[in-house]
Amino acid sequence: LAQGSISVNPVASPVAMSDQRTGYIGGSSGLWAGLGMFTTSSTFFAVWTWSRRKEWVDIMLDYCHHKRAQYPTHTLDRVAVRALRMLKI
Repeated sequence: LAQGSISVNPVASPVAMSDQRTGYIGGSSGLWAGLGMFTTSSTFFAVWTWSRRKEWVDIMLDYCHHKRAQYPTHTLDRVAVRALRMLKI
C-alpha cells in the first residue's frame, strides 16, 4: 500500500456488519424474544387468573362498591332510596 492510502476491509462494511448482527436472514432475534416473553407471560397470567376466577370477581365487586360508595350519591338515587323506605320494600 502506498503511504496515505486507505484500505477498505470488506468484513467491516455496513452490509456485512448488518448480516452479522441479525445472525440469520429473516429478521431481528429481539422481535422473537419479545414475542416469546409476551406469549409466556400472557399464558401464565391467564392460567393464574382463570384458576382463581372467584377471587377476582369478589375483589372486583368490592372495588366497584368502594368506588361507588366513595362519592356522594346522585339526587335521584336519594329520592329513590327514600321512596323505597317509605314503601318498606
